[in-house]
Amino acid sequence: MVRLVSARCLVCAVAHSSATCSREHISIYTLNGVPLFFQHFDEHIIPTLRLVHLCEFPIVSCRVAEPERAPDPDILPRVQVDRGAIRYLLAGANMMCPGFTSAGGSLPPTPEAVPAGALVSIYCEGKDHAAAVGITKLGTEEIKTTTKGVAVEVATHLGDDLWKVQNI
Repeated sequence: MVRLVSARCLVCAVAHSSATCSREHISIYTLNGVPLFFQHFDEHIIPTLRLVHLCEFPIVSCRVAEPERAPDPDILPRVQVDRGAIRYLLAGANMMCPGFTSAGGSLPPTPEAVPAGALVSIYCEGKDHAAAVGITKLGTEEIKTTTKGVAVEVATHLGDDLWKVQNI
């Protein structure tokens, strides 16, 4: 069984999933035909962007009229790029350090720093939903001090081939 960070997103991926291989050596793990995770060779098992979207909505309490956020509603740490990086992100480019350190960018605070090699969801300035999922090349504290280079390698983004697949 795979238990995701958010209590709202409990997925029995091992017991009920199937894996499909493509010509690019990508395994896609599904639940009832819906892609939930993918893996390139033996690298990270990465949640699809659709799964990230399913797990980012606020929890509505029965006693309170306004929505409440769970302590950690996202299944991945959250980073944000500025408006200038959006067109490159949606084209599948890796995200550079300046996109996170400029005025519209955002990284987790120091106590919640993300190490290099970790999965993150990438949000865009002014948007409510994740636009991509990637793997950090540098830790978030290192990104804050670096002005050049790749910060996050994009694994999947809105509009890519995996996004277009709704059922297998």
